Amino acid sequence: MKLYHGTNIEFGAIDLELCPPNRDFGQAFYTTSIKEHAIRRAEDAIRKSKKGKVIVLEYKFDFDEIIKINPKLKIKRFDNICAEWAEFVMFNRLRKVEEPQHEYDIVEGPVANDKMFRQFQQYADNKIKLSEFVRRIKFRETTHQIAFCTEESLDALLDYNEPPRYKIENIIAELSVKLMQDRSISKIDAMTLVYNSDIFIQLADENTGLYLKPWQEIYKLL
Repeated sequence: MKLYHGTNIEFGAIDLELCPPNRDFGQAFYTTSIKEHAIRRAEDAIRKSKKGKVIVLEYKFDFDEIIKINPKLKIKRFDNICAEWAEFVMFNRLRKVEEPQHEYDIVEGPVANDKMFRQFQQYADNKIKLSEFVRRIKFRETTHQIAFCTEESLDALLDYNEPPRYKIENIIAELSVKLMQDRSISKIDAMTLVYNSDIFIQLADENTGLYLKPWQEIYKLL
């Protein structure tokens, strides 16, 4: 799928420390599969700050491919509005900065209505049931967000979006250096071995997806 991030300012590296701490899924880099929502987010930022322009960043994303890049990632997915989602959102919205964040690297789910705090107070005071609380904080329109909550998740996202040719070039460089070390051969001889191998043919074919694997794993195959 394609993911979008709406902002009113241009930036280089993504700094999680600069992200607001009390959003639905915690302090994270937020994206959405709904481009119109990203545009709206950028417009809201312009209205609040009185500066900037609408900027929408686009990323490729696939859960299976991201997991291939980093199998250790912890992922939480909420397919729809439910009691667990509501309680998770409230935990993150009310979490104090000094308190630890949740354990997940990536969280996917619906967006909560910003008017939810008044509803939460009623729920906390036992004036409404959880089912009614969930109904009140639900947007009428379809919403979607994926939050990248850790540096590891961001690394996987950015690695997945790096042009394949750059990844392949980097892998070839790593394989060559390793061959030089293990076989005590020259750089030219090492690169010749890589380029004449079946592994290089598979790397060059993006459909195999081999370039998404860690170079250490590819070296074992070589």
